[in-house]
Amino acid sequence: MSIEVYQVRGDIMELIFDPREDNLRVGETLCVQERDGSMANSQGLICQVIEFRMVTYPALVQEQLRLVLDHVDSADGVERAMEIVQSVQENLHLPGMELSQERNLKIAIAKIRKLVIGRGQRAKWDQWDGWIPHRDVEVTRTRDRELFANCVENLGNPLELGETLRGEPFLVEGQGMEKINIVTGVKGSGKSHLSKVILIELIKRGAPCIVFDINKEYIHLPRHEMQGDGTVLQRGIVHLKAGQNLKLGLQQFGIQPLITMLNKYGLPDVSAMHLENRLFGLFEQMRQLGDNGRRAPFLTLEHLVEMAENNEIATNEVSNAAIRSRLEAVRNTGIFASQAEDAINLKSEYAKVRDGGALVIDVSALSPLARYGFAQAILDLIKEMCENEIKTAQGRFPFVLFEEAHLYVSKNTVTDVVTRSRHLGITCFFITNMVGGLDETVLRQTDNLFLAHLPFDDDVRHIGKSAMTDQETMSAFVKKLRRHHALIMGNVTRQYPIIIKVKALPGIRTAGETQFFFKPRAGGFELPPPSSNGNGKNGSNGHHSNGSGPINLFET
Repeated sequence: MSIEVYQVRGDIMELIFDPREDNLRVGETLCVQERDGSMANSQGLICQVIEFRMVTYPALVQEQLRLVLDHVDSADGVERAMEIVQSVQENLHLPGMELSQERNLKIAIAKIRKLVIGRGQRAKWDQWDGWIPHRDVEVTRTRDRELFANCVENLGNPLELGETLRGEPFLVEGQGMEKINIVTGVKGSGKSHLSKVILIELIKRGAPCIVFDINKEYIHLPRHEMQGDGTVLQRGIVHLKAGQNLKLGLQQFGIQPLITMLNKYGLPDVSAMHLENRLFGLFEQMRQLGDNGRRAPFLTLEHLVEMAENNEIATNEVSNAAIRSRLEAVRNTGIFASQAEDAINLKSEYAKVRDGGALVIDVSALSPLARYGFAQAILDLIKEMCENEIKTAQGRFPFVLFEEAHLYVSKNTVTDVVTRSRHLGITCFFITNMVGGLDETVLRQTDNLFLAHLPFDDDVRHIGKSAMTDQETMSAFVKKLRRHHALIMGNVTRQYPIIIKVKALPGIRTAGETQFFFKPRAGGFELPPPSSNGNGKNGSNGHHSNGSGPINLFET
């Protein structure tokens, strides 16, 4: 590669190159190495291109002015252009010259990432300590194999997410993807497609997954198929829709999630306290019946409504009335089973996907008020399942995907999940196009970032609080990402930012359910004929040629 070092300022290296010979791309990794070093002791720098600039020098200004002169038609314009050219020549003391090839050169602005020692397969990357090479260097593209060897862990759990800028398959280590992840990008950038690629890869590798789906983004993925004896025929998703095939009993739902939901419906704190105490007493009685070998009754929401009507929950009629009205509102959501046969055992459903699969918890039909308590109840059950996995030493911990979590999970619940995830074994993916909705607690704890196109400075600054890389790199990359390309960095890349093209999923419907009024029509539509005067109007004032009557905007 005929690339030369122009200058080094801080951790920025500027490289001059001819784009007709070396077609560099933003995100590409280069090795700048001294020529006179031995194979073993040769030192160099690993640099990553973050942006391009045009080369500007005095002779180029003269050439550009001459090009302008060649395209000027009027005599006055020619005379004025010649005066400018003469002035430039006098000020720069440049002789007349022909157009040169140098005007096509560009400057690649590259960020210094690592120090490299050795060449070829023996090259080892290390932390950069400020050393820079002299000008007699050789600039080469870093091979993808070398990039993988130094940036991607290999413990035998490959997840294929796409391909590199040079077309090589890009695989990451599954263990490196565990714990806290963020997948974000603006609407239409391919964020949801990337999250589905991740989910399908996890399922292929035998990981149990749980997805909170608020927009029906995941319900069309391949289904999980099993025989009657429990043999898995095909790994895929189990669609559980809240209020339909996903109903919970009161005991399984839990006291605190129910109180959270009722608070969202406006239950006063005093009434909530009375209900919480009464429920605790009822659950304790049922537990004692079970311990004594007796079958406990199936407590339903209808039972609580009846108790409130009979003033059996609180000590005063006003509190009982407040509790009853909120319980009736919650009953209308349909998420509580009215008999034991209707209640689903989430632990049994999880057992279906323990060796690979996903439970898609569809909360799209729930009201915003009902989602909070319902999501908290599901999360409490997930925590119980994780604790059971720890006790039994089986370690089948779930990967939980939260689509737009801020719409149904409270800040306190998110904080609790994030801070305890490493102890419980839960791995979380927060998927959103509302970057500002990501809490700083999540950003500070993040292990990996999967970023699609982000054109807005405020979003870039907010996501930069994760401290995965410098703000300059973040801004340079995410603003320039093409559709279905992603910037990945974190534990899966040893903190090295890598741009990939996300792989396609042929035969799998990855788009969410978007409803349209206008439907596609065969042949599209015809453009109107061009106007005679070329200004887009029929006549001098844009009115119809007959010039009579008012303008009908809806005339066909």
